[in-house]
Amino acid sequence: MLSFNLHPAVSVGIFFELLWLDLFPAGTFIPPQSLLTLSATLTLLACLPGADMRLTSIILVGTLPLAYIGAWVEQSYRKRQNLSYNALLSWNRRHPGHAYRPETLTIRAVVEQSILHFGLFLLCVTPLLPLLRLAQPWLGSSPQPTWPMLWILACCGAILSLRIRKAYACAAVTFVLGVFATL
Repeated sequence: MLSFNLHPAVSVGIFFELLWLDLFPAGTFIPPQSLLTLSATLTLLACLPGADMRLTSIILVGTLPLAYIGAWVEQSYRKRQNLSYNALLSWNRRHPGHAYRPETLTIRAVVEQSILHFGLFLLCVTPLLPLLRLAQPWLGSSPQPTWPMLWILACCGAILSLRIRKAYACAAVTFVLGVFATL
């Protein structure tokens, strides 16, 4: 992003949006944290300037679990925040004349989340970088995918979001025909 080469950033963003199109936040469901995955992928691509599409594909697959780890951390943090909210309610019941100021609670929550998410980001990206640097020389002769191929793969999320059996059947038939066409 800092080099103004927007092609990888937009391509990675499109990939993750298509992949998680089916999972939208409704009710108490916490969707995968695509921002953590996107940030980790772009950071790893920026730290590996000679990354080709083979390594980019491995980075995309390697950072996918981070979205679910981020969602789990978010859910745990929300449960912890429920305890703070309950403490606020009980304090206000005991001291009705001196209401607790919500600014303090809000500032503390923002600082905690900032530290938590930055720490999670560093904890997730730091081990991946040396592993990818070690794997980079071994990927020399394997087939190289393109962005449209990766987007088509990610479209499974878009097809699943349709919730129509005919769309599922059409996708399955197209996949089988595609496999037979490449043989």
